[in-house]
Amino acid sequence: MGEANGSGAAVRVLAVSRVAPTPAPAPAGEDSRVKLSFFDTPWIVLPPIQRVFLYELPDGDDSEFPAAVARLKTALAATLALYLPLAGKLAYVAETEDVVVDCADDPGVAFVEAEVADDAGAGVGFDVRRLAGDEAHDIPAFLALVPELDARALPAPVLSVQATRLPGGGSGGLALGVSVHHAVADGQAVWRFVGAWAAAARDGSPVTKALPPPHYSRDVIRVPGGDEFARQMLKMVAPNLPVANATEYDFSQRFRLARRTFHLTADDIASLKHRIDALAAAAAAEDGDTSKSTKPVSTFVALSALGWTAFVRSKGLAAGDDTYLVFLADLRARLDPPVGEGYLGNCIKGCLATADAGDLLGHRGILAAARAVQAAVAAMAAAPMDGTERWIERMMQLPFSRLANVAASPRFRVYDAADFGFGKPARVELVSMNHDGEMVLVGGRRDGEVQLSVSLDPARMDAFKAEVLAVD
Repeated sequence: MGEANGSGAAVRVLAVSRVAPTPAPAPAGEDSRVKLSFFDTPWIVLPPIQRVFLYELPDGDDSEFPAAVARLKTALAATLALYLPLAGKLAYVAETEDVVVDCADDPGVAFVEAEVADDAGAGVGFDVRRLAGDEAHDIPAFLALVPELDARALPAPVLSVQATRLPGGGSGGLALGVSVHHAVADGQAVWRFVGAWAAAARDGSPVTKALPPPHYSRDVIRVPGGDEFARQMLKMVAPNLPVANATEYDFSQRFRLARRTFHLTADDIASLKHRIDALAAAAAAEDGDTSKSTKPVSTFVALSALGWTAFVRSKGLAAGDDTYLVFLADLRARLDPPVGEGYLGNCIKGCLATADAGDLLGHRGILAAARAVQAAVAAMAAAPMDGTERWIERMMQLPFSRLANVAASPRFRVYDAADFGFGKPARVELVSMNHDGEMVLVGGRRDGEVQLSVSLDPARMDAFKAEVLAVD
């Protein structure tokens, strides 16, 4: 019936259906349009967030995959009834110069069912155990396992889903691909949605004690002049609306980068944190200033420092080269009043750590990196809204060749969140990594483990790996 995602004959589309919220939403009213806030608008120009979840299905017969798909679709319909903006369309309202999520006109999500073609040995490369176990990403395979979401012009869908039958193991495997528009939801919101969807599939309800219903009115973002602020930012990042992606944002090279995933155990992380804390104590003793060693590093700070120094060294940067690390801070609990963890939208701000590359190269380089990250966190905590209106513009002016960024968080327990009733995924990956030097940190499959995935110039990857594996 077709080919998935331009992947040649490897993945064949069997059916495309539309999953509508069940029960259906109330007749169109004021709540049928959600106007984006200034936290949302910077993401309109980016490609969609694409994630793939790989599962080994339980031993059984050929009915395992259809049964899993049926469960996913039924649970998705129930979850969309609560997470309604994900079933809508992103639309431009010329009269007011706003972008909104329109949920009034036949809300729903495209659901693609596919399988790996059995001709020309295509299935060999899509074996679920190989895809789940390889350190290096098979980028063409991963791309074939996530659905398209064409957001180049508005109106555009917000979410699409693909379920693909994979060979390997007893009953084979299942790849669940999800594409979502970043302008509607940040990482915290997406993972709460995935957790609610999985709970609906596993336990029969998207609402649990840990996952109450979400809220998504942008009225909770109470900032003076917020609407005008959003319009100004919209004109800056997307001046050609309803064409959503301006030509200066070119992501066409992103899939030529190499990708690898590393799994850092609880012992690895404890060793790394101890190393940084010991360096801090030694530096304080030498300086006669013990105040510098009083704050132990967090897991996020330690792993961000590890990735940043590995990036600087793998790139061959030298003293005198300024280098940068960008990461996103969740502001839900930091706004006044706070917006609550269940907010379905973007509530994040870019934070910037800076250092001279020379300071990151010596034996205390990782301490210098950790202190720079801690300083950026402290600045954000002291003034959460400071510079919010300028952070996108500032980031676009930085030299990308010396810029690393960290996405997601070790707090995202992605393997626990994505158990749809046929076990935890064997692997979870972000397919849409856009930048040379992008790192993704999420909780690992095992207790205390953190998964670090990186997108990098292929010529630099072995050097980066050597730095990351030298954590003890």
